[in-house]
Amino acid sequence: MEIVYRKALAEDLAAVFGLLRQLWPHQPLHLAETGSVYSRCLSSDSDHMICAEDGTGRVVGFGSLVVKNSFWQQSFVGYVTTLVVDEACRGRGIGKGLLDELTAVAAREGCRRIELDSGFHREQAHLFYEHLQFEKRALLFSKRIEP
Repeated sequence: MEIVYRKALAEDLAAVFGLLRQLWPHQPLHLAETGSVYSRCLSSDSDHMICAEDGTGRVVGFGSLVVKNSFWQQSFVGYVTTLVVDEACRGRGIGKGLLDELTAVAAREGCRRIELDSGFHREQAHLFYEHLQFEKRALLFSKRIEP
């Protein structure tokens, strides 16, 4: 299967939403709210989104990255905010291809490092990231903010 990696477009929202539902099956996702985030990313200079498209034009993978300032790196860091491949297409190198594309974007943007987080239960994903030479460097702590 030939895969083309390209910048995400506004018309990819429905396909990306479907992939996000696979990534977070127990998370109540809403198309309108996801669309708002997606639109903000499309118009942002620091957010970058990549789609992986198969030979039929179907979006089978999605990755997003934000470039942020880092005092620790004394430069920029590329932070992968999302990485998902359609369940039916996993194991074919698409995730690696998406990470390669996101890494190239981060390098062009002057980032010294690329980072991501992954839930404790996603042990297969952890092996995948370690295979691609990502290192476990920190724990992510999160706290909900009530409106």
